[in-house]
Amino acid sequence: MQIMTLNDLSTLDLTLIGIAFFSAGMIKGVLGLGIPFIIIPVVTALTDVVTALALVALPTIIPNVVQLWQFRQYRSESHHTFLLIAGLVPGVWLGAVVLNDLKTSSLVTQILGGMLLFYLVTRLISQPINLSSSLAERLAVPVGFGSGFLGGLVGISAPISLTYLAAQRLARPRFIFQVSIFFGVIGLCQVIFYLVEGLADYSIIVFSSVGLIPLFGGMYLGQVAGKYLSQPTFEKLVLAVLCVIGFKLALDI
Repeated sequence: MQIMTLNDLSTLDLTLIGIAFFSAGMIKGVLGLGIPFIIIPVVTALTDVVTALALVALPTIIPNVVQLWQFRQYRSESHHTFLLIAGLVPGVWLGAVVLNDLKTSSLVTQILGGMLLFYLVTRLISQPINLSSSLAERLAVPVGFGSGFLGGLVGISAPISLTYLAAQRLARPRFIFQVSIFFGVIGLCQVIFYLVEGLADYSIIVFSSVGLIPLFGGMYLGQVAGKYLSQPTFEKLVLAVLCVIGFKLALDI
């Protein structure tokens, strides 16, 4: 698989990628929606899925590290943390290996589109699920592995990770702490394994750190805009846009 570098991107591409980071930040600020759901599909449409995954890795880490620090007092209540990480790390590694072994990114793009559509469908038709603490502990390693594999392969692990966490009916601080662990560890592993597997170069990683500027700017404006825009209305618009992008990627059109 030929890996794109910054030299392959035009000024227009870089500008549009910056806008994607800013837009993702705004949506994150209003809805708390995961940053990868916006950046990866948009950047994939402009470049390729591997470049999109490399670009989103670092911006996934920083906001979650901040949240982990903010809610660090709840770490003693996160009983399954080490089990989740034990599954996440090898899962991301295997996902990166499989991604590197594919000879074309079109299949990965279609998988990404399919996972995005699957996530959107589950949001619309999901029914409440209750997961006991003992069952959650037994599922921690396989859930971590499955989430990590999807994160390494297509950059989106929410269909597994968020379903698992939501089913435990965690209080908001504990939920945020656990979500931050999921996405923070996945992002860190992505940076390491993508560099090791040759799926990214250091210029892409550095550029992704620059993307934090429009990202955090968008988050701030999103928090302000959220005070004046109905969240249900905005969420429907976001889901509609993601649905269109999902179909485009899944059908490879």
